[in-house]
Amino acid sequence: MTLLKENANSILKEELESRGLKQKFVAENIGVTTTYLSQLLNGSRNLSVEIAIKTACFLNVPLEKILS
Repeated sequence: MTLLKENANSILKEELESRGLKQKFVAENIGVTTTYLSQLLNGSRNLSVEIAIKTACFLNVPLEKILS
């Protein structure tokens, strides 16, 4: 079973910020609401492997960066 790194949400949040992408734009492209994505990236909700992979693929982030 594949597990996310403990700080996967922080990694993805940093990637969004470093690229200057708005959460609304990313949320629309990965199929979640802006509110839900914000909660995931801020750690108030648990980031699922599925959403982490969708986000990483959309951002073209190597999966090894978020998966342990």
